Amino acid sequence: MKDTRLKILEVCTVSSSAYALVFHRAQALNQRHAGQMRVDVLCSAGDEVALMQAQGMNVIVETLHRSLNPLQLLRSAWNLRRAIKQGGYDAVHLHFGVPGLVGRFLAFFDHKTVWIYQSHGYSIADNTSPLARKAYILIEKLLKKTVRYSLFQLLEDMVLAREHHLLDAEQMVFLGNGIDMRRFVPDFTARQTPTTFGMVARFEPIKNHALLLDAVELLTKQTRDFRVKLIGQGHLKANVQANIQQKGLHDVVEIVEYSNDMPAFYQSIDVGVLTSFAEGIPRALIEPMASGKPVICTDVKGSREAIIDQQTGFKTPIDSPQALADQMLWYIQHPEQRLAMGKAAREHAVKHFAETRILDILSDIYLTCHTSPVGATA
Repeated sequence: MKDTRLKILEVCTVSSSAYALVFHRAQALNQRHAGQMRVDVLCSAGDEVALMQAQGMNVIVETLHRSLNPLQLLRSAWNLRRAIKQGGYDAVHLHFGVPGLVGRFLAFFDHKTVWIYQSHGYSIADNTSPLARKAYILIEKLLKKTVRYSLFQLLEDMVLAREHHLLDAEQMVFLGNGIDMRRFVPDFTARQTPTTFGMVARFEPIKNHALLLDAVELLTKQTRDFRVKLIGQGHLKANVQANIQQKGLHDVVEIVEYSNDMPAFYQSIDVGVLTSFAEGIPRALIEPMASGKPVICTDVKGSREAIIDQQTGFKTPIDSPQALADQMLWYIQHPEQRLAMGKAAREHAVKHFAETRILDILSDIYLTCHTSPVGATA
């Protein structure tokens, strides 16, 4: 019997991102709309593919090169097009990175598929040069008509899109970010010293590990009664490890083995940290707050929308290791206030970042894909 369900394909570059950002909500949508729609996931090969498949997710494995080499981009576009055609998908939900670029390129030629793009935050950071900023805005303008919906995590990005006419009003949908709060259970019992800080971030330049290590080096001049745990993947991991050794921080900073069990990681720390140059609405802040942990984040696009300064955590300047060190010391010296901020962080996360709201919005969007596309996809 022919499968009459609406078929949606969510596309990520790597399996770790697919598992962290897409898998759980796709699974929830499939359960909510069983018999009406089916959401599949596409990503490159990786350890998380088997993990998702074992839990019942239909995962399409195709190579999407992370390189911006034109030949590699063409290969990625070919692989994505083949998967869409073979799967007979009604709509394709593209996520940030190579999928967002090659997918929107394909949309110029594929007017049957409904194309949805989720940027997770425009690629404009505090350290983006004026020339790169202009080039990025120009590319977004050129790709404007390729998608029916552009989903935003940041209100700040929506303001930029309106200011530069990157999209029409009917294309823009504020999605925000959300997680399954049931996975992150807070424990408000007082932990023993040393105070432990944790940072979940890819080992890549935009995550700015150098700021954290510089702050830790300053902090050790006042106390070594603390620990820092770093977890992530990325090509700069060896560089970060070398920096730790060079600064003599090996007794207080540890790169822990990568794991997908993030709830367990957050229970092993007292404070979440994120030192990025820019973010979407980062799970690396939402998840520790949901776990009842206060946070420290750089005062940059994305991160500053996730927290309430002085209540659920602290914002810190992007260029001041001393300010970050001072905030870390405050948490060490004020365990009771730290626990109170953790409780406020949990309440804030539940109120603003619960996955249910995200599922409602995506359900409404996906169910409209039964109708004919509009604009350039008509």
